[in-house]
Amino acid sequence: MKKYFLLFLLLLSQHSFADVLEDKTRKLFEAQGVLANYQDMIEQGRARTKEDAKKVMDQMLSQLTPSKEFQDRMNLAADKYMKALMTDRTAEQIVDVLVHFYAQKFTEQELDRLIAFYSSELGRKDALVSKESYQHLVQHYKNENDRIRISATNEFIKDLQLIATQCNCTRKPSVAKKK
Repeated sequence: MKKYFLLFLLLLSQHSFADVLEDKTRKLFEAQGVLANYQDMIEQGRARTKEDAKKVMDQMLSQLTPSKEFQDRMNLAADKYMKALMTDRTAEQIVDVLVHFYAQKFTEQELDRLIAFYSSELGRKDALVSKESYQHLVQHYKNENDRIRISATNEFIKDLQLIATQCNCTRKPSVAKKK
């Protein structure tokens, strides 16, 4: 019975130690502004998605003269496209993934020193681990984001093609080049 109790205490202390490391890593990230950086990245990605959808719509509309009904349907298809690409992932969720990876690389004392004295030899170690953790994070989301973008883009194009076919819109005359 004592063995089980000791094992339980050992497991409990390891779990608590990991929590301490992760809490200190969060404090370090707060001091470094990591959360704000990822929030900026998310906002930039969303703006890029809106621009991409607008470009596709502009290209489609440059060739057609759809009625208001079909313009509205195309706009709904664009909204659907953007919604498919813009996951509800937050900067906080990204930092959660990063904290777990990052906290494993430092001791509690090292994190204390980083938080208090962000410089010196330990600061150089931080720069190296930051680079490694960033690469880990990018790889973590890259495949998922690529799959979502390809699927959503293909669906968006199909939706626009179907709407354009149903519209039976007259095509705009091509602009003749002046000599």
